[in-house]
Amino acid sequence: MTKIPTVSEMEELLLRDSTTDDFMPGMPDKHIPEKQMTAADVKHDVSVLARLLIRAYVGWPVHSEIIKRKVLKNLVDIYNNAHDMTAMEFFEQLKPVLSYIPDNHISLRFNKQRVGTHQTRKAVNVGRNIAGDKQIATQVKNDIAIIGFTRMLRNDDFANTILEFAKNTLPKSTALIIDLRGNGGGNSFYSDLFAEHLCGTWIDSMKEVYVRATPEAKKLQHAAQPNAGWKDVPESEELTLWKTGKNYTANPEKAYMKPIYILTDDQTGSSAEMFLLRMIHHPCVHVVGDNSAGMEEYGNMANSFLPHSQITVAVGMNYRKLLQEDFELNGYTPDIKCPDGTDALTVAMTEIKKSKTLQSQTPER
Repeated sequence: MTKIPTVSEMEELLLRDSTTDDFMPGMPDKHIPEKQMTAADVKHDVSVLARLLIRAYVGWPVHSEIIKRKVLKNLVDIYNNAHDMTAMEFFEQLKPVLSYIPDNHISLRFNKQRVGTHQTRKAVNVGRNIAGDKQIATQVKNDIAIIGFTRMLRNDDFANTILEFAKNTLPKSTALIIDLRGNGGGNSFYSDLFAEHLCGTWIDSMKEVYVRATPEAKKLQHAAQPNAGWKDVPESEELTLWKTGKNYTANPEKAYMKPIYILTDDQTGSSAEMFLLRMIHHPCVHVVGDNSAGMEEYGNMANSFLPHSQITVAVGMNYRKLLQEDFELNGYTPDIKCPDGTDALTVAMTEIKKSKTLQSQTPER
């Protein structure tokens, strides 16, 4: 009877052909699909990829033995059957490797293709962001302030638009709509501050944040974000608690205490979800549209490319324990789920109109 290797045995096999020195942080100058790789090149690249996953990726200690076994079995099969091939053929062999990992950020990228986990649910069309092809846009309809973000950015134009909107538009409004449809994230700096302004205080989006502090993880962290707050975490083989959430309650005395409707779809992810997970603690918030992408448990991505094929590997440096379970599988479920083909903005406007009508019909006491 053939002995089935354990997870530890497969890890040991795959790690033996690489070291931390083989990591190549960043992205290659170009991809060459027709580049020829020897069997030894294939084995080396598989080993480097395995080291990135097993030793640097923050999610590896979190995932179940079943998931690890599926990933490792794929890598071991490629490793044991290595032969001369092109870089593109190697990429095709690697495509299934990450499909088992419930992490919507982790990816392999090569020749304008990106592969990661399998899509876990069917998306519906709930309309396009009001910003269209722009990254941020504002408008006012019937005294309702509307702001749309298609990216979360950290630049002057983005900041100035939010500041002007908060200072001059919000005070005159009777309600607020925040459009996050199609927003795959970016940099959360100014969107976090906007959430703080709307909630009247800082709201945490998670329960706990963990980092890895292995030599491999630290090498990627230093290259990707050399000044990040976790840079001084002591080296360790254990998953390390870095930060704990403290506040999930808005301050009504300073907050924007009027109806707030947030529009989401299956593309609302990463730092856009971080903004959403802060805002849901505001007592006046309603979420409309489709489930968000589910890209918030693993984040602060670092890139490294494989030495021979030049395939880029993106792995998370932070693991966030959220208040909601199975977030990567489900995303955030809106309060009002829109059927396919229904515009979430129209639904939100209708809900606000209904609310105003009810208020006007309620006799004063």
